[in-house]
Amino acid sequence: MSERRILVVDDHPVVVDGIRNVLAAHPDLRVVGAASDPAGAVRLAAQLQPDAVILDLRMGGRFSPETSASVKAAAPDTKVLIHTAAEEHEPVLAALRAGADGAVFKDGRDLVLALRAVLTEGVSYLDARLRAERGALRRGDADRAPVDPLSPREYDVLCALALGQSTREIASELYLAESTVRSYTKALLTKLGVRSRIEALAVARRAQLI
Repeated sequence: MSERRILVVDDHPVVVDGIRNVLAAHPDLRVVGAASDPAGAVRLAAQLQPDAVILDLRMGGRFSPETSASVKAAAPDTKVLIHTAAEEHEPVLAALRAGADGAVFKDGRDLVLALRAVLTEGVSYLDARLRAERGALRRGDADRAPVDPLSPREYDVLCALALGQSTREIASELYLAESTVRSYTKALLTKLGVRSRIEALAVARRAQLI
């Protein structure tokens, strides 16, 4: 089996070391670099053109599902595998919509299986537990309000609202114009079927988006 070059992206060194140790037992999977933030992920993806990127979504305390699209733009032939914790559902789905090729939990149990799946032509991988969560999110139930899928930027704005940030603060942090943030906020309210930020946060919590 030919060697596949892997870029690891995570802001926790212990996770990066853990992935290196797991992959060290598989000579066909070689870690060629590591990044600790979205900008570094894009820069190294462009520089190294790896076969796959193992990408953590939550770095620096914020979800960045659109990083998948940025990595793909920098390295079009690279496969992106989301590496996620159990509570992260909507951000994973947002990353998949943004172009990620698969997602696996951070327990390490299926990492090699998932990597080999996304590295196979035309094959994607979604952890069975995430498939179950995606079904639950689509169906909705008495405690989980069904909502239209959020775009990656709409999800970023939702997370910022949950932190109590103002439109100006969100614009500064996301490098957007305030008018653009207001547009995203309006779209977010429409998708959640509410008229205020407070109502939006209540619905988002019931839907387990935050």
